[in-house]
Amino acid sequence: MVQNMRRHIHILAVMVVIIGAIAACGGGSSAASYETVTAASIKSGDAIPAPTGDVIITMLGDLNVTNSGDTLELDMPTLEGFGLVKYTVNDPWLNAENTYTGVLISDLRKALGASSSATSLLFTALDDYQVDISLEDVEKWPILLATRNNGEYMDIENSGPTRVIFPYDAFPEIDRVSYKDLWIWNIKSVEVR
Repeated sequence: MVQNMRRHIHILAVMVVIIGAIAACGGGSSAASYETVTAASIKSGDAIPAPTGDVIITMLGDLNVTNSGDTLELDMPTLEGFGLVKYTVNDPWLNAENTYTGVLISDLRKALGASSSATSLLFTALDDYQVDISLEDVEKWPILLATRNNGEYMDIENSGPTRVIFPYDAFPEIDRVSYKDLWIWNIKSVEVR
């Protein structure tokens, strides 16, 4: 009887260790996958100023915050005012490890007052290439609207001034094949749909 009880306690202890290990490995916080560079100076509900510099991206569609008619135009300082984070990832287009800095698209969505009925963001590049990224993915992973690569601002010739980056290395469940074409760059507009 005592030996049977010890066996049950041993099995229970092993199960607790296994469950703890599984919990530690799975579904980790996305915040652990990036480093905050600067805190947001523009938060949800704040008025967003009209650009004083070159407009680098125009937000349109189902949003509650505008600064130019029914759109929201952003210059670089305003875009980066939503807070900057960075992470390192193996870029599938450059075939190299790069550290990207930019705004979490989930934070940008909240600050824009995107409608609760919206389901996706349609990104359009300067060459009119378009990708549609689901808001489910935006909330699930720390997808970046990058403004810098390896600490340097990106010009148009180097995929700038903004590009979308997926955190492949921190989230192996992101299918590299299906998501590769969503790494859009030279973005001119984002439509909340």
